[in-house]
Amino acid sequence: MAQTLADSAELATFPPFTRRVQAAVSIAAKDVGAEVDDPTNPSRTQLRRALATNVFANPNDYGLRFAWAVATNPVITLSSSDGDIQFTVNSVWDTIAGAPPRPE
Repeated sequence: MAQTLADSAELATFPPFTRRVQAAVSIAAKDVGAEVDDPTNPSRTQLRRALATNVFANPNDYGLRFAWAVATNPVITLSSSDGDIQFTVNSVWDTIAGAPPRPE
């Protein structure tokens, strides 16, 4: 079910939702920090890791940034599972990091 823009904005700024997203972002940052270097695309690796470092330096700021990206996914609602929120955080990581997409 597609959300309205107002619904997305309300969700993105709702503290209980933002805290769940922040937790998912911290998990993603930990996982990205442990990734093996991609020798075919070192700039992508560098950008992804820089975001992971910045997340831990300022988790509240990045929790809110990611909350907006997650809340604009039309299938995400306040009742979405933790797994759905984690999947969505992981799927927008490269966008927020400014990293180019992984070559297919």
